[in-house]
Amino acid sequence: MKYYQEKIEEIFSRLNTAIEGLSSKEAEKRLTKYGENKLSVKKERSKLLLFFSQFKDILTIMLLVASALSIFIGSYRDAGIMVTIVIINVIVGFVQENKAEAIMSSLNKLVQSPAKVYRDNNIQKLKQEKIVPGDIVVLEEGDKVPADLRIIEGFNLRINEVSLTGESLPQEKHSNCLKEESSLGDQANMAFLGTNVASGTAKGVVVRTGMETEMGKIASLTQKEDKSQTPLQKELGVVASRLAIFAIIIGFILFGISLYRGLGLYFALLYGLGITVAIVPQALPMQITVALSQGVDRLAQRNAVVKKLSSAETLGSTNVIATDKTGTLTKNEMTVKNVWFNGREYEITGLGYQPEGDILDQNGKPLDKKEIEKLSCLFEAATMASNAEIHPPDENHANWYPIGDPTEAALITLSTKLGVRSPNEDEENPEIHEFSFDSKRKRMSSIREIEDKNILTMKGAINSILTITRHIYRDGKKVTITEKDKKELNKLNEKYSKNAMRVLAIAYRRLEANEKDYVMEEIERDVVFLGLVAMIDPPKEGVKEAIADAHTAQIDTYIMTGDHAITAKAIGEEINLGTGKDIPVFTSKELSDISDDKLKKLMQKHKSLIFSRVSPEDKLRIVKNLKEQDKIVAVTGDGVNDAPALKSAHIGVAMGQMGTDVSKEAAELVLLDDSYPTLVQAIKEGRTIYNNLKKTVLASLTTNGAELAIVLFGLIASTLLDWPIPILAIQILSIDLLAEILPLTALTFDPASRDLMIRAPRDKDEHMLNNSTVLEVGFLGLLMGLLAFINYYIFASGRVNFTAEHPLYPRATTITYLTIVICQFINIMSRRYKFSSIFSSNFFSNRKMIYSLIISIALVLLVIYTPINSYLEFTPPLTTDWLLIFTAGAIYLLSFEVIKWFKRKNKL
Repeated sequence: MKYYQEKIEEIFSRLNTAIEGLSSKEAEKRLTKYGENKLSVKKERSKLLLFFSQFKDILTIMLLVASALSIFIGSYRDAGIMVTIVIINVIVGFVQENKAEAIMSSLNKLVQSPAKVYRDNNIQKLKQEKIVPGDIVVLEEGDKVPADLRIIEGFNLRINEVSLTGESLPQEKHSNCLKEESSLGDQANMAFLGTNVASGTAKGVVVRTGMETEMGKIASLTQKEDKSQTPLQKELGVVASRLAIFAIIIGFILFGISLYRGLGLYFALLYGLGITVAIVPQALPMQITVALSQGVDRLAQRNAVVKKLSSAETLGSTNVIATDKTGTLTKNEMTVKNVWFNGREYEITGLGYQPEGDILDQNGKPLDKKEIEKLSCLFEAATMASNAEIHPPDENHANWYPIGDPTEAALITLSTKLGVRSPNEDEENPEIHEFSFDSKRKRMSSIREIEDKNILTMKGAINSILTITRHIYRDGKKVTITEKDKKELNKLNEKYSKNAMRVLAIAYRRLEANEKDYVMEEIERDVVFLGLVAMIDPPKEGVKEAIADAHTAQIDTYIMTGDHAITAKAIGEEINLGTGKDIPVFTSKELSDISDDKLKKLMQKHKSLIFSRVSPEDKLRIVKNLKEQDKIVAVTGDGVNDAPALKSAHIGVAMGQMGTDVSKEAAELVLLDDSYPTLVQAIKEGRTIYNNLKKTVLASLTTNGAELAIVLFGLIASTLLDWPIPILAIQILSIDLLAEILPLTALTFDPASRDLMIRAPRDKDEHMLNNSTVLEVGFLGLLMGLLAFINYYIFASGRVNFTAEHPLYPRATTITYLTIVICQFINIMSRRYKFSSIFSSNFFSNRKMIYSLIISIALVLLVIYTPINSYLEFTPPLTTDWLLIFTAGAIYLLSFEVIKWFKRKNKL
């Protein structure tokens, strides 16, 4: 129902109500019919279901199957180790993902407040939940709007709707019927649940309550779960499924061969288990979790808090940023940027309400105190015609903050930063009378007692002020204003307005001694025009540079804002969003006229687009169309209106300081410093996480390939030579748990490569396991396993009756084990850089890698040379054994270097 297009009488008739309000009896009936005026909460998933959902991972299932097979053949020790790994993985995943779905409770917290309502023809204070359609609500300055209202009476009413629409300034409201269809931000005769009255008073009839309100619509949108997987989840699913298929096929083949050759069921199961243990990277799920956790910690150090582990990597895949404007690109703090006084323009430095900055002349030189003193009459008049205050940071505010109208707060900040405002101004120059702002006059004035004289100070729209101006201030005195002066002032106003600035004219008049009646029409006349003040909600520090970095990284950037098109475009041009090209701008109405197919074509054609006056539904539609093109979308925002898009995006990014609780809980990433550059740095970190994770996965799979190879070679040797297997299942597990887990973890600490933010985001079809990497992993894994088996063969050949009971058998398996360990250390170090040699200057760039290798070597030597070795069936090797081991390592290193040389030569 479009109540804003209906007359008040029609609404009263439709809702069966009147200006006197409802009776208590009728209100009770409606409360039963419509329900309480609150937002419903979706039932959360139980902790038990969340815990058991951690077992859905394919690698986890494969580990459980392997452990079950171990129990079946009596290998309880191996089964215990694998079950322990599974439990660790599950607990870590559960703890990381066990975050309460608190969006709805935050919405309720945001909008709850008592309301003044006409009941039984009297004004009563009621709990918000008890309000029903047809109630007549009274609004005053500072009130929260308790439901969606159609305004029926209004006096100087302005409502702050920034959290709902993204509009940075309070919106003027009235009771007139609107004929044309209007977007949410343009419905000037409506007041919406959860918004705040900035000034004025009003009465309104309740037209929607609870989940039917605009806030309720947002609440319902945030409840719709997006079950799409993150790029990392998809990639690991591909890796796991390919490993699972390969393991099952190989396992069944070898199981069948073993039975065919008459080796017995027990032997066949033993080797089937060996193959399963070899192919499944037992510690990989935990290594991935550790890698992501380390990435999350590094992001936190950069003021970016990730709430879900997989989201850390998703950042690196992002190829589109759809960002809100107000509070994200801009500070959501009105700031005076330009001043015109006495025929000269000045620039003001500093951002927001923090009173720090300078005033610069036309040559960019800061004015000294004497020069500022000459302009003080302009600044004093502006602040005396304002009622707002600014306050320093406190326990509830991270930065300087305003109380009152943000436009007036910008004027107070200007005077304070330039040192011309006395902290006791209201006591020194008390206000005698005030003529409040109204939408008809478009000005506000205040009569102040200054040095025993009454002075009228005034601010307002330039056209409004000029109609009552008689003089203009020039060179310390007032002179008659001319048409030429007015043309110059209007030209300046037009220039500032084209840059989306809000322009205020400042004026004054010294009242005569006999002017005591303070009749507005008689007092507001013959004023002296002092100057112009131009302000805007400016871009934050570093945003322009961050946008340039995003363009260099081949990331498209769109603006989605509830603000006006001219303002959004001006900000887009200031931050160089279009890299010098004209940026297409679409309003909500224009967007509704565009089909999804046409919208997709526009997105494919333009690297940057601006969508203005958009609703939460519009933002969702934009994100949906991007996702349907297989784009990885990051959405930034700080308001309630951003919550649905934040939740729908692959990665929602909320502002930590200025953002509402709702936006922060809908997002996966929270920027603690509210800095857009931090987001671009987080994307860089995300790319680094993926690159390092890829190194970790490939290094881990290479070892697993070697373990598979040694088992296969062992099966052949057992068949042809009747030798025992060259390495035990428990020793294979100890490679993962003792030798490689720390270096693989340290691999995730590798610094970013220099060209990381020049390359395009990785393609969705680019998998860790592709033809090239599978071939490389297969070759290096086979080589590692072959070298280990050759050492085993050299040691075992010539031994008489070489069986598992032979006294030298533990020494033989130890040699096999150490050969794989040494080759894996070389494999991990060589994986750090795709093209660079291991002996490059980058060798010591990751100190944690060096420390982890030292610790891992110490752990390996510990289990080899101490009594612990009996548990893992090791025997200390001799010097000749070490010679074999290091020779194999040298061959492996040389082979890896040859592969890198070939890559460099062919630029693979």
